[in-house]
Amino acid sequence: MVPESNRKAGPFTGAGQTQFDFDFYMLGADDVVVIVADADENETTLSKDAYTCTLNSDQNTTPGGRVTLKTALASGHKLAICSGVPYTQNLNLTMYGNFNPTSINKEEDRRVIQLQQIVEQMRRSLVVPITNDKTPQQVLEEILEIAATANSYAQLAQQIYATVEDDVAEIKALKAEIDGLVLTFQTIEQLAAQAQANAHSTNDDKITCQQTLQQIQAIAAQTGFSTRTSPTVSESETFPLSNLTPTAYVKVGDLVLNSTNGDLFRITAVTATTATVGAKISNLRGPRGERGLQGSPGPAGGVGPQGPMGQSPYATCFGQFQVNGEGMLQLEYVGLAPAEFSINDNGEVEATYANT
Repeated sequence: MVPESNRKAGPFTGAGQTQFDFDFYMLGADDVVVIVADADENETTLSKDAYTCTLNSDQNTTPGGRVTLKTALASGHKLAICSGVPYTQNLNLTMYGNFNPTSINKEEDRRVIQLQQIVEQMRRSLVVPITNDKTPQQVLEEILEIAATANSYAQLAQQIYATVEDDVAEIKALKAEIDGLVLTFQTIEQLAAQAQANAHSTNDDKITCQQTLQQIQAIAAQTGFSTRTSPTVSESETFPLSNLTPTAYVKVGDLVLNSTNGDLFRITAVTATTATVGAKISNLRGPRGERGLQGSPGPAGGVGPQGPMGQSPYATCFGQFQVNGEGMLQLEYVGLAPAEFSINDNGEVEATYANT
């Protein structure tokens, strides 16, 4: 007896496993069919040598069995098990033979299995309602046409989104800026209310009021700040907000001055952490001024100390040389006494002092 069955097991999703169970009644393991689909849903019917199939011993009590793959099912692939009993009639009864009940029951079981296979396929087919005049082919064509139209609309929507994507980003940035201003104004209101309460309090002192007023003035000044400085900004550059001074409440349209070379830029885009400037607007560094007059020279320095006198007798000689009446070279002063000079036999100059 063949129980009612869907005659399909799965689909199973691949996770490196090799064994898969099914629970529908089968007459033989050779009639079990295994189908595998890859990640792109391309289906392939496995050959019989790619797996083994073992049926449970008592199909009436525990129908089904197990399929064991020789190669594990790859991740992302899917596997389904179904029956593939051929649509043939294998019983031949003659008027001269015996009517074997076993053979007749087996053939009837084949008929039920064949019918269940057709029912399983019909469950996966496009079925037109019985009161509908359209054929399945017409319905399929309508579905494909609707799908094509939907795809065209999706592409058009993508194009429209691409054109407004920049506007959406700018709107989001403006919204974030507005939200920041709202919080700032709320802070100002809170500080103003605190200052007013402090002013009416008899226990409040003057210093606390002044500090609160300074906080209000600082925040109000930051919210309206439109010119900022950066030592490194250049044309069409995107840089962190931390490079700006001041960094709070940066908005599109603010001016940025390069404090190093005097170039001036305008902010064209702002995110939560960065800002982008456009082309250089101008340069605020003026021409180089004229050179100033040279100052007066300083006073002359004092005379340095006299160097040590050498040890050579020639180094100690000083005075005025002249030729005397006898034609002799004479030094008027050598140390404190006059001297005369002559060349001895050795070719050396000798000095003769006047007092010796």
